[in-house]
Amino acid sequence: MDINYKLAKSSIILKEYVNKYAYIGLSIAISSILIASLIVSYQITGFINLDGFIKAQTTNPAIWMLDLTPFLFAYWGQSFCHGLVNTAESFVANKTEELRYKSGDLESKLKYESEHDFFTQLPNALLFGEHITQAINKIEKSNELAVILLKLNDFKAIHSNFGNFNSNSVLIEFVKKLKEMLISSFMLQATMGINSIARVEGDEFALLLPRLNKNINFNALLNAIVDVTNLNFIVDGIHITISTTAGAAVYPYAGEDDVSLINHARTAVFHARKKDKPFAIYNSDMEEDFTTNRIVMNGLKKSIENQDIKIYYQPTVELATGKIIGTEATGSFVHEKYGLIGTEKFISLIEGSNLIQQLTSFMLTSVTQQLVLWHQAGHKIFASVNLSIQDAIDKKLPVFIESLLNENKIAPKYLILEFDERACLSDQEKSISVLNELSNLGVNIAIHDFCSGYSSFIYLVNFPIKTIKIEKSLILNMIKDKKKSKIVEAIIKMAQTLELDVFANGVENQEIREQLQQYGCKYGQGFYFSHQVSPYEFMAQLNSGMTR
Repeated sequence: MDINYKLAKSSIILKEYVNKYAYIGLSIAISSILIASLIVSYQITGFINLDGFIKAQTTNPAIWMLDLTPFLFAYWGQSFCHGLVNTAESFVANKTEELRYKSGDLESKLKYESEHDFFTQLPNALLFGEHITQAINKIEKSNELAVILLKLNDFKAIHSNFGNFNSNSVLIEFVKKLKEMLISSFMLQATMGINSIARVEGDEFALLLPRLNKNINFNALLNAIVDVTNLNFIVDGIHITISTTAGAAVYPYAGEDDVSLINHARTAVFHARKKDKPFAIYNSDMEEDFTTNRIVMNGLKKSIENQDIKIYYQPTVELATGKIIGTEATGSFVHEKYGLIGTEKFISLIEGSNLIQQLTSFMLTSVTQQLVLWHQAGHKIFASVNLSIQDAIDKKLPVFIESLLNENKIAPKYLILEFDERACLSDQEKSISVLNELSNLGVNIAIHDFCSGYSSFIYLVNFPIKTIKIEKSLILNMIKDKKKSKIVEAIIKMAQTLELDVFANGVENQEIREQLQQYGCKYGQGFYFSHQVSPYEFMAQLNSGMTR
């Protein structure tokens, strides 16, 4: 309903009320005249009659003055009420205009808030989708546009480890860098439109590049974006690095609307992270990969339920003598279509599902039972098992392991539980509690792939770590890369200072072995000594006293 109509109707109602009370006042004045005249009539004649009433009206000056009051009341009432109505109308009009202004301002504010991220003030997924739609509507048939998703790697771990305030500070600096990047020369050369950015999820940002330059090297552009968004920070005196993974979807090949382009860019991010690459451009083959992953997961689920996981063992040796001192257990299963699939391929697929706990239970049970057989044969070696992020925060794990060790009469020192850096940083409060309980049992806690993350030294102080296993790529490249060689040497010296055991993973030739020994590393494993072998073959290696 029109607000002016409401105002006019309100004024009419107000006038009706004013006129009503004016009539009441007039009635009171006339009643007063009649009563006064009757009283004076009685005083003059001793009777209340018409003659006395007329004499009172014609002889009493007070009555004459009183006779004027109805006219005065009528005039004053009408004038006052007219002014009151005008004032009320003006007041209502002003308030209505003020309310209309505030309503419009509030509506604009609510619209802005619904379309923007509260913390960064960047457009959110809703508004970003509208920007994509607008860009598609404006684009010519022969042109292309790109949607690029940037995923912050391990941002949840940063938030958990450094707190809300520090992680927000990191986000603010990251957004500043994104805005600077938009007007950098390589971005301006890449497109002929106006680039825009958005925060589409907590650790996910998006870029819209309308009207891509056909001469641009898109792979080089994505690589440059990833490089620029890899940032270094000092938080609480600790050096950390923020890195990103990029996924791109190009219109019209990867989708013809905003939803499909964003989803396919997200698929590309997922694909890049699985392949351990900095970026990926969406193509239809990625959907086939997801189909393959689902098939593999179903096969793995059946193998776990049927306890059909095959466990293989790779020896850990004393570098100086070649003597086997322990082994690392890894699981594999045979898929009817894809053949033998190892842990490194399927573990990432089941992270976050209850299959992880089932797999962990099966692996630990099988390995402790195998330890019994080796020890009974006179081979007092240890066995290490890789566990997941979920295991690190599973409060039931210490109780389960304690019962396993007691049941099989295995001393805790012969079991090493390996976690990666993320397990220590994802939920510190829970993981510290669980790992401390495991350590109190006497179980050895190890970090594998040490120095592969952004904060490798933090947890060495806070967590009950006894062993570190140096990241494989550092060992493999230490001979030809002097910087990596120096890093390996520094890690070994640091571990010695902290009284930690150091294992080198990836010893593939005699030269690496000798270099590690010079640096003071005592233990290692790798293809130079042995590949992963079956329990039967590993027992044969133990019985032969294999050295190299």
